[in-house]
Amino acid sequence: QRCATHQSEGFSVRGRAGRVQAARVKSFAMQAAPPELAQQLAAAQAGGMGGGMPTQQDVQAANEKKAQQEAAREEMLSRLLDPDAKERLSRIALVKPDKARRLEDMVLGMARQGRLQQRLDDTMLKNMLEQISAGEEDSKAKSKIAIDRRRYADDDSDGEIDLSDL
Repeated sequence: QRCATHQSEGFSVRGRAGRVQAARVKSFAMQAAPPELAQQLAAAQAGGMGGGMPTQQDVQAANEKKAQQEAAREEMLSRLLDPDAKERLSRIALVKPDKARRLEDMVLGMARQGRLQQRLDDTMLKNMLEQISAGEEDSKAKSKIAIDRRRYADDDSDGEIDLSDL
């Protein structure tokens, strides 16, 4: 019988008895964990996600899911925005994709909260864009670094350094 050492679980056991003990420790850890964490651990073990590298199928499934989410997002935005507003948003996305993404998130958030009674037109989108830009300016002003050079009373204004005293 071959002996196996289980260092990855944080303890060392050998042989078949060790595997049984490892299973008991894992089940105890799942019982002691909060319910949502226990569910995540159980799903990860059942799904074969043992912490290793994702398989090609996992990566492909994740990419497909992401593409579906993006398609649903674009479809929702096309229903919520006027054609002129949609065109403006696409132009903004070409120049500043992060700002366009925040604007899209803002529109979708308003729709989820039920604050949109009609399709957004270009002027409403401009107002939202101004709000985002004002927020950026406020955050930049808060993080602005001011350098103040102290001048001495006998400091000459031409900026030359007097080396004659050396």
